[in-house]
Amino acid sequence: MSGSCGAGAADWRQGLPVLEGRITTVRELLPTDAASLFELFADPEVNRYMSPPPPSIDAFAGFVTWAQTQRTRGRLVCFGIVPSGLCEAVGIIQIRALDPCFALAEWGFVLGSAFWSTGVFEDAASQVLDFAFNTLKVYRLEARAVSVNGRGNGALQKLGATTEAVLAQGLRRDGDYYEQLLWALLADDWRSHESALRERFDLQTAKARVHEAIARIHPSDATATPGAEARPYPFYLTSGNTDE
Repeated sequence: MSGSCGAGAADWRQGLPVLEGRITTVRELLPTDAASLFELFADPEVNRYMSPPPPSIDAFAGFVTWAQTQRTRGRLVCFGIVPSGLCEAVGIIQIRALDPCFALAEWGFVLGSAFWSTGVFEDAASQVLDFAFNTLKVYRLEARAVSVNGRGNGALQKLGATTEAVLAQGLRRDGDYYEQLLWALLADDWRSHESALRERFDLQTAKARVHEAIARIHPSDATATPGAEARPYPFYLTSGNTDE
């Protein structure tokens, strides 16, 4: 895979832009995000329907290293979701190419449970979808979500995606197999849907909910091992727990 074929592709391969939403900042993951993400993703409610997350803070730092390397090769982008009022990421949105030109891509996402139903995911996802369709030049964006994951499926539907297939035993997790739904969002569909989505966004309510969520969480003081080399740790998201 040689990366994106579109004009200006080299810019994002050198570093992801900072995307400013109304209640979030979406930016490339940093090694300093490892501790907060490890703590948040250790929640069984968060990781229940996704591939097992990195098992330690150092492994999460390795995931950040791996994701940045994949970005330089034009194969993947991974954004951290930072709500207004915080510095560390509390969720991620990952997009990986399914063809050499990034016209076909798959995305996955996960968000700390304290920020479910706050509007954080909707705000962050809107920024990343604009980037995917307008900068990466994605035409078709796919997602897989376990069929019993009502929250994740509801988020995809709210963003304008449609279900195209049922994937029997699509996810294996801890020895069990889960049925998944295959969702697709086309560039034209997103462009016709996004303005209505933005108009329905209740900014004042979202700000209040984010403020309450920040007051509830207690970020860990732990960090990745000082001086340790971050060994690459691939982490493919297969579904997301988000806000409805």
